[in-house]
Amino acid sequence: MPTIQVNPAISPAQLYAFYVRNNICEARYAPERAAEVLRHPSVIVAAFEARTSPRASRDEEGDELVGIVRALTDGLAAAIMELSVDLRYQGAATEHRNGSLIEGDEAGLGARLGAAMLAELAARKVDFISAYIVANCEEPFYEALGFKHNAGHLVYYIDRRPYV
Repeated sequence: MPTIQVNPAISPAQLYAFYVRNNICEARYAPERAAEVLRHPSVIVAAFEARTSPRASRDEEGDELVGIVRALTDGLAAAIMELSVDLRYQGAATEHRNGSLIEGDEAGLGARLGAAMLAELAARKVDFISAYIVANCEEPFYEALGFKHNAGHLVYYIDRRPYV
């Protein structure tokens, strides 16, 4: 079972290999650009699995990253920027085959990561936590963590990502 760590050292190579292996959109950036998220987060909770096979490329180092949650916070509110789980831990019934969509949590790793992040934010006395999720896909997972749909709010955004 993977170990969970709060604010661990994650190398850019570990993160990028995770994105590529799990078909996560940030894999479409160059490795250096995708690694920007490691320089700016307020809180990271990650899951690692000890490497047991020689399948790791020479660009990867340390244990294998198998899940990550990133949140930005100002001390009062927080936004979950990413909650991604390795597809191997989600189960076979995933339609989209994208690790950034939590369609299943067969191994319970997503729940463990989410609970660890929520506990860390509670310890920091953060009172409002938001997350953007994919409709008709991730509701059961986030509701199981305690999130509720905020029907009174609309989302406005500017999206300049090159892969959209």
